[in-house]
Amino acid sequence: MEHIDFNRFEVTTKLPRHESKGLVFQGWLGTYDNVDLYVHGIYDSLAAAEWAVKEVLLSGAFRRDPDDDLPSDVLAVYRPGRYPPITDDALIQWLEYRIEVSADDDDKELERQADTMIYELQQEGRRSYRLQMRDALEFLRDYAREERDD
Repeated sequence: MEHIDFNRFEVTTKLPRHESKGLVFQGWLGTYDNVDLYVHGIYDSLAAAEWAVKEVLLSGAFRRDPDDDLPSDVLAVYRPGRYPPITDDALIQWLEYRIEVSADDDDKELERQADTMIYELQQEGRRSYRLQMRDALEFLRDYAREERDD
């Protein structure tokens, strides 16, 4: 998963211009580096733009990126979700230090473990989806089975 935390909403001072359409107020702006860019409105204040991002576009849990590394024309960056997601490899490494997955664990046991581990991961400020957690636990169980059978 190269772009695991890819969705972002930027509040910027740069006017959104399309190569052929000119100034764009709403909708598709074009692509940059194989990424689709969309405009969700032009606002007369930072507060109004931030309200639109938080209440309309994200209307749920979100987080704001630190301001230190932003380009000069970007005032704020918001991402969906309260916690940043974790990569598959990092999740497997994290699990290896926190839980013993047995070759004998059945699917029901992995489901139970998935719920527990998702909660623990969130307590550390990270996010995993149920399917991702389940896949990681199955990977560890399959590895344990290979070790047992060798």
